[in-house]
Amino acid sequence: MTVPTSTNDGLLSFVSTRSLERKQVSFAGLPLPTSITKHKSPISLGGGRPHSGFFPVNKITLEVSSSPFNADTTEKVISKKDSKTLDITKGFQYGPTEGHPELISFAKSLINRVNEPGYEDWDLTLTNGTGDSLHKIFNLIINPGDVILIENYTYVPVISNIINYGGIVVPVELNFEKGGIDVGKFEKLLENWESGPYKHFKRPKGLYTIPTGQNPSGLTQSHEDRKKIYDLSSEYEFLIIEDDPYGYIQLSEYFDGDFNKFSTNDYSVDKYIEEDLPNSYIQYDTEGRVLRLESFSKIFAPGSRLGFIVGHAKFIKRIIDHANVSTRAPSGISQLIVNSVIEQFDGVDGWLNWNIQISEEYTARKNLLIKTLKSSESFKKGQFDIIEPKSGMFLSININFPNDDDDEEEDYRDQVEQLRYKALEQGVIVVLGKNFTTDESFAKKARFIRTTIATQDSDEEILEAGRRLSSAIKLYFESV
Repeated sequence: MTVPTSTNDGLLSFVSTRSLERKQVSFAGLPLPTSITKHKSPISLGGGRPHSGFFPVNKITLEVSSSPFNADTTEKVISKKDSKTLDITKGFQYGPTEGHPELISFAKSLINRVNEPGYEDWDLTLTNGTGDSLHKIFNLIINPGDVILIENYTYVPVISNIINYGGIVVPVELNFEKGGIDVGKFEKLLENWESGPYKHFKRPKGLYTIPTGQNPSGLTQSHEDRKKIYDLSSEYEFLIIEDDPYGYIQLSEYFDGDFNKFSTNDYSVDKYIEEDLPNSYIQYDTEGRVLRLESFSKIFAPGSRLGFIVGHAKFIKRIIDHANVSTRAPSGISQLIVNSVIEQFDGVDGWLNWNIQISEEYTARKNLLIKTLKSSESFKKGQFDIIEPKSGMFLSININFPNDDDDEEEDYRDQVEQLRYKALEQGVIVVLGKNFTTDESFAKKARFIRTTIATQDSDEEILEAGRRLSSAIKLYFESV
């Protein structure tokens, strides 16, 4: 398929004054005059890069698991001198700000395999994880007074990031029944901006969204609604900041608690891509208005502090300029280890196969928790509903409080707190939906709790957690 070159010359209008005025300074000297011929084999007396002989590590041996929770491993040896790959000599050294070429190449191949952008002049840069990516994106685009739209329940630290640069946060409602942003309400908000509740603000500059396995709700936006939202971004001239840390964790639909399509013999990487992985907004993008965030935290290790941003080359260049005066390159040691494991998995398709196995394990965990909750007396009495996720590691539970008639003025904050206390007394920790918004009107209406299927040690622990939670809900209802 031939993809167009983006002709959107107005992209720099989204760039903050701070980013536009940023100057790069180098101590390496001015470019050589054309009359000077550089020596073919110069000896460096410049720079501050220690020779690899000063590195105290000569070799790293990795034991790489073939699947999650599997003791069977293969061995990967990383040495100081392996010119064919990212070795210790390069990985322990100062590296390019945008990341080492080997991992950059993998990330681009992954994007081309799974989420090819709708235009040619895109690029990417590695970062120190999604938190760093968000910091750099909001630094790139926000001037004081700029409006950033966010989902009304979201990963709240991002709000501090936006406010830190003088941005204004405006919530858009999630549709818990359909999944993801309520497109109808979103369109009305944009259509009536000048006469609506936010008419005293400028029109939105960007939308921050977690469209797959959303945190905290676990919701996943449909393909059709993603296309509609992208079209709205084009019509009303705003950027989409697509945060996708959970997207590669797909969850088979719950039937009887035992079926898991990722366990079937005919399941393949091609099926995973074509039938299960949701389209990224960047696939619909022909104008360069989407910035996509990916992370190795949820599918490799959070401690790697490694992720990347995909977007138009004009944006990526300025993000790299920012990194040059702030964080510089991501950890070379993290890049070295992640790249070595990817090589051991045999590249992009091997990496995707690892993600399929992760999806299989998460599906088994989700099914076990749902089956336990559905078998409880509390569920059978209709005291709660389960919002089954299609992706990610979060499962939300909606509490059907007594005398709940969906009154818009009802304030559930005290009730969910009392329920949380019951849960703690029964020995289970949950997070309240109201804690994922800074808007009081949405905090009052939040009667859902967020649970995770990511942290438990064993099936037995998931079973026990489900029993304790359903018991806590039952005891709460008996106490009111």
